[in-house]
Amino acid sequence: MDNYENILRRMKNKFTELSGVNINDDSDVGIRMRVLAGEIFSLQNNIQWLKNQMFAQTAQGQQLDYLALERGLTRKPALKSTGTLKFMRDSALDYDLEIPLGTICSTSGMNTIRVKTTESAILEAGALFVAVAAESEEGGALQNTGIGTVKIMVTPPAGITSVINETAFVGGMDAESDEELRERLIDSYKNISNGTNAAFYKSHVLKYDGIYSASVVGKARGVGTVDIYVAAKGGVPSDTLISEIQTEISAIRELNVDVKVYKAETVEIAVGVDVSVKTGYSFDEIKEQCIANITEYFNTLKIGEPFLIAALGNAIYTVPGVENYYILSSISTDRYTTSKQLAIKGSVQISER
Repeated sequence: MDNYENILRRMKNKFTELSGVNINDDSDVGIRMRVLAGEIFSLQNNIQWLKNQMFAQTAQGQQLDYLALERGLTRKPALKSTGTLKFMRDSALDYDLEIPLGTICSTSGMNTIRVKTTESAILEAGALFVAVAAESEEGGALQNTGIGTVKIMVTPPAGITSVINETAFVGGMDAESDEELRERLIDSYKNISNGTNAAFYKSHVLKYDGIYSASVVGKARGVGTVDIYVAAKGGVPSDTLISEIQTEISAIRELNVDVKVYKAETVEIAVGVDVSVKTGYSFDEIKEQCIANITEYFNTLKIGEPFLIAALGNAIYTVPGVENYYILSSISTDRYTTSKQLAIKGSVQISER
C-alpha cells in the first residue's frame, strides 16, 4: 500500500509529464493536489481495512464478532471472581444483625478489588460471625485475590466490626481476546460439526463462559460412550458449571450414546528458578513480573498441551532486567499430558542468583 508521499509524487510527475509544467507546492494546483492525494490515501486505507475485516484471519473487534456469529459463536465476556466473606463482631449481641444483599467490601492498598455480597444473611443473636457468598464487582483475571486480602467494609452493615475472606476469590477471567475468538472461529471451519462427531461436542462446550479448552474422547467407556473433559484458564470450572453442561449435553446427545462431562485432571507443576539481574534493576520488581509471566504461560495451556521448558524460559527471559536464568533440576524436562489432563501452575519460587 502506497504512502501519502508516493501518491503525491506520482500525481506531480504525471501532471508535469502531460502539461510540461512543474508544480509549486504553494500554488493553487499544488494545494489542490496535496488535498486530493490525502483523500486518495485515506480511501486506500479504508479499502485495506475493509479487506482485513472480511476474513477470520485478519478481522478485529466487532467485525470479528460478526464473522463469529455466522458460525454460531459469540465472544465470551469477562467473568467475576467468587468467594465467601466472613462478617464478624468482637462480642456477641442478644439480637440479630442483617448483612444486606450487595454489601461492598474491598482489599487495601493500590489497585483495590471491590467485592459485594450476592445474598443477604443474618448474624444471629449470640453468634460472633457469619459467612456470606460474594463476587467481584467487575470481571477479569485481576479480580482474583488470595485468602485474607479483603479486610475493608466499604458499606459496613450496622453492628459489624470486621470482615475477612477465609477463602480466595477465584474464577475471574478476562473477556475472550480477538486471538482466542479467532482460534475458535478458524477451528469451526477446519472441523465441521455434524451433530454427532467430536467437533460437535467440543464446539458446544466451548461456548460456555468460563470454559477455555475441551477434549472429546470417544469410546472412553466402551462402544456408545463419549467422555468430554473441560478446563478453565489455568484451572478447572466449578461443579455448578459442569452440572449445567452435563444437563444440556444429555438433552442434545445422539440416541443411545452415553455422554459424560468431567473436569480435566490437573497436573500441578511446581516452578523453581534462579535469576540474575541486570545492573539498575530491582530484584523484587523482576520477581513480580516473572511470576506474572509464568502465570500467564500456564493460563495459555489447554487440555493435552505439554508444559515446555523452552516456553517457561522464554516467559522468564523476556522480563526486562533479567540477565540470565537457571531452572532448577526438579523441572528441567518437559511434562507431557494426556487428552484428559491439564498442566497447571503449582508453587513458584524465584530466587536471585
